Amino acid sequence: MRIGFAGCSHSTKAYGISWPYFLKEDKNCDLVDISCSGASNEFLIEKIKKTLEKEDNVDFYIVQLTELSRYMIGLYGNNPIDEYENTFYRNYNENNISCHRTTNGISYYNFLINSGGDINNLLKTNYHYDFLKFIRNHVLISDYNLKIKIFHTLLIMKGLFDFHNKKVLFFSWNSDIIKLAEESGYSEIIKQFNIIEGSVIDFANKNNLKKVDNIHYGTEAHRLIYNQFLKSHIDNFIENLNK
Repeated sequence: MRIGFAGCSHSTKAYGISWPYFLKEDKNCDLVDISCSGASNEFLIEKIKKTLEKEDNVDFYIVQLTELSRYMIGLYGNNPIDEYENTFYRNYNENNISCHRTTNGISYYNFLINSGGDINNLLKTNYHYDFLKFIRNHVLISDYNLKIKIFHTLLIMKGLFDFHNKKVLFFSWNSDIIKLAEESGYSEIIKQFNIIEGSVIDFANKNNLKKVDNIHYGTEAHRLIYNQFLKSHIDNFIENLNK
């Protein structure tokens, strides 16, 4: 079995062994990794597309959705080769899907709720701090960004998976997408998606899982996240695939 997975830093090895590797151990499967630290949900779209085009022998995919507040823009004026080599310590390869700011040579920038200060360093510019305040105080926390955009993103992702005849299971790290769909008028549309109810954060808080910093969980927490939150849903998803 080969399983593709996408997500942000919560799906990488940056803070210990994360949930996909407990999935690998549990299912004795091969993994196709599309995860990328600092990614927004929109940032994953192009990486998923490129993976679907290159990797035909994948049984299904699992997509970990990240913070809804993350906001992606295109970026011009940076040097993606320098960024790649400074970050990954290897020669630039524009086809490598793990690069955190490019896909096929196209550069992006993801505004996180606590980021933006490196824009001037990346672009060798001197944009005023008020610009970053505008993004944080009016864009990231807008109703569109927090309540609506995710459903546009999900529809695009599902369209790509459907086009390539691949099944996908979604789950959210930070927000209960099903509950949000009810609040935002997308409850009927969301019924066509395989998506896990609740969120990892709610599960982690309920079970008092310890973080290794202000945001991330370590190996033992991820073991519990996989075994007690994800596993039964993934098992049911696989069982329904085989019907």
